[in-house]
Amino acid sequence: MASSFKLILPSDRMERLQYIRRMFPQAKGRNLIETWQGGRKQALTRLSEVDAVTYGRNRNFINGAVTRLSPYLRYGCLTLQEVSDNVLHRFGKQQSARLISELAYRDYWRQNWYRHGNAIFSDMEDAKVPLGENLLPAYISQGITGLPCMDEVIRSLFNEGYVHNHARMWFAAYVVHWLKVDWRKAADWFESHLLDGDIASNHLSWQWVASTFSSKPYYFNKQSLARFTGEKFCASCRVSCPFDDDYETLSKNLFPNVQTRTKKVYPIKMPEKMAISQHSSVSVYIHDEMLSPTNPLTKLAMPKFFVFDEEMYDEWPLKRIQFIADCLSEMPEVEVWLGDTRSVLLENGVGQVISQNTPNLQIKSMLSPFNPIWQEEEKFTKADVSLKRLERFSRYWEKVQPDILGGDTE
Repeated sequence: MASSFKLILPSDRMERLQYIRRMFPQAKGRNLIETWQGGRKQALTRLSEVDAVTYGRNRNFINGAVTRLSPYLRYGCLTLQEVSDNVLHRFGKQQSARLISELAYRDYWRQNWYRHGNAIFSDMEDAKVPLGENLLPAYISQGITGLPCMDEVIRSLFNEGYVHNHARMWFAAYVVHWLKVDWRKAADWFESHLLDGDIASNHLSWQWVASTFSSKPYYFNKQSLARFTGEKFCASCRVSCPFDDDYETLSKNLFPNVQTRTKKVYPIKMPEKMAISQHSSVSVYIHDEMLSPTNPLTKLAMPKFFVFDEEMYDEWPLKRIQFIADCLSEMPEVEVWLGDTRSVLLENGVGQVISQNTPNLQIKSMLSPFNPIWQEEEKFTKADVSLKRLERFSRYWEKVQPDILGGDTE
């Protein structure tokens, strides 16, 4: 393992992007494109441009008025609560309801991660249909499926690290149900290329498609895809379309065998255990879910550390690391290091860390030698949601909607 060392992030953005490329030669993929820039300033600009009315009308269309706030929510540049407060203030409860219900999905996935921990990496439930266990084909990772619609998803994933939510669902269904790829292998691969890579949202969404965290599988047909893409891909497609049929026929073809499988458990690699630190100083540990200069823990008068840990970030795409560097450039009071988190903290005499609570058990295990104090993150809802309600979003939303929106908005 290479020795840990402190990074000095250039204030000039172009210099910073190139600096990160030099410091992370193993990071795969392309530079962060110009249309994406990390940090709270850019997040607030994006938030000010959100139109809840148009969003409610056309969010499912591939060229619809989606918010593109997901990376800023993922890294804590914005909180769900402040996005909700903003759109409610500007558009009112009735016009904002659709957007806020979609924001709630992020809280729903995250609450499940808190409750179930590493279990979200395995089947949450028995599958409702037969699932395959194929490896991801090389033509998927190369972006040459021969289907213009699916190739476009992969191109966006590689170039931008961002894919419209509806397109993510189509792609996941194609890979899991048509190609019979093991959902976990596909989810890991997809998340590893995302700019907004969120473990709970990504992996539980793939399980929702697969039917290991839903009452039925998700799949689609050509008619639906053509409608929501304005026939952008279908009009020029010259191949035999695997999606061109009615739903009943597709179901018979995709799931001809009634035999399903019981819950499959996947192994999880966790950091090795380490002795408790004998040092005495207390520091703030900044992790990748709290990258905002307004985070309350950044106001504490003690050293603050963020570590690009090789164990955690080695497989991340370059664009994601550059996005995080943008965020950190707005947090000059935070020391940024590259290397091993435990080594960095020990070298700096840290005996205890204070950090924002997280459902990520890898982070918690990594920090366990430092007697961590976990400060609760800002909650999206004060409603007490039971495990039973967390089994389905509709049950969760029935419980939290009165708290978030004050009841029925129809």
